[in-house]
Amino acid sequence: MGTYNLDPATKAELHSEAQKLIAKYESPVDALDALMAYNCELETQILAIAHRYPGLVSINFDETHPTVA
Repeated sequence: MGTYNLDPATKAELHSEAQKLIAKYESPVDALDALMAYNCELETQILAIAHRYPGLVSINFDETHPTVA
């Protein structure tokens, strides 16, 4: 599990996109599916940038279990 450190403007933009997806679907399950797909798309883009520019993005993984605060 990775940690993304985002600036406040980026956090607000991601929150706005999530709200749009949630509002688009009547079913909570469909909204969740859309949010998961959106998250996967973002992670794929981050991995592509990290691969292309290894000095710009560092990705590391630890073996601790993820926690929700």
